[in-house]
Amino acid sequence: MADKEGYEETIRQIDEIVGLKRLKLIHLNDSKDKIGSHRDRHEHIGKGKIGYEAFRLILNDARLKDTAFILETPKDTEDSDRINLETVRKLRRVGKGII
Repeated sequence: MADKEGYEETIRQIDEIVGLKRLKLIHLNDSKDKIGSHRDRHEHIGKGKIGYEAFRLILNDARLKDTAFILETPKDTEDSDRINLETVRKLRRVGKGII
């Protein structure tokens, strides 16, 4: 999912299995481990194996405009939540309306 092709394939599968119109919430986090590792180790947005590009695509996809997002990221410092939220907001502005 780290590039546009992988992202589009993931969205296609979600639409096929669940239906994008039925998707109400996305659990948003980066990953310390590669996809398929069966490990649930979160990383800061854009700093893990998923990377900034995938988050830019997710956050600016018009098909997901009515979908809520929940951040679940590491709490290394008191500022961790604020920093991750700022990153999400910047990625949202940078790619606004690209898909």
